[in-house]
Amino acid sequence: MKYAPPPLPPGPLPPAMQPPIISQLLLEWVLPEALQEPVLGDLQEEFIQRQQHNRQRACWWYRRQAFTTCWHFLHQTKGDWLMFIFSMLFFIGLSIWAMLASAPEDPLAFYDFISLVLIFPPALLFAVGATSRQTLQRAIAFLFNPRTGADPHDYQQIRHFFQVMGNSGLLLGWFSTLIGIIAIADGMNADNFSTAFGPATAVSLLTLLYGAALKTLCYIAAEKVSFVAQSSAQQSGMQG
Repeated sequence: MKYAPPPLPPGPLPPAMQPPIISQLLLEWVLPEALQEPVLGDLQEEFIQRQQHNRQRACWWYRRQAFTTCWHFLHQTKGDWLMFIFSMLFFIGLSIWAMLASAPEDPLAFYDFISLVLIFPPALLFAVGATSRQTLQRAIAFLFNPRTGADPHDYQQIRHFFQVMGNSGLLLGWFSTLIGIIAIADGMNADNFSTAFGPATAVSLLTLLYGAALKTLCYIAAEKVSFVAQSSAQQSGMQG
């Protein structure tokens, strides 16, 4: 007589019977909305049957199925997001390469912790202060999932968040650089001019470099928000 598994309890599955959460979230993120319920349901049913015999093997089976499914749909559903992230990573990588090529004997010449602190945390705080913490959460969520269908007001707020953050970073860069130049001019004399002017000026200009980099990244993000908002409006107009 063939063994029949016991019936499942009503309601949500207990934690011991749940599929691997990361794989499940990855599937929900990659799959088209129309396919999420049937695909996730079929995989969950098969996983429940398998995990009654060996949970570890069932988990590995679920992860393989999730990887294969996500690989199949990733280009279709997240192709624009991949290009968006690739453009940012390409800019960062190219900038790092240029820095290392410019100063091969001193790789840390373009790094200054104080300059980073003067730019990034205040710019983020200014952006949150000009919008809201909820907008910060929506902006972070947008970076990971820039999909259409959101409220037009949300797109406007997210774009404003990135604009404020980028502009604040650039202005803070100029402001900090001016502080550095004033400090250099005040402490410079005939005895230390030849040895201290170059390094001190380089450090003061790093804040401007970091501010310009932040402005560039935020500009790309803001333009991405505008594009997604326009696409969403066009889809709504066609459906209407």
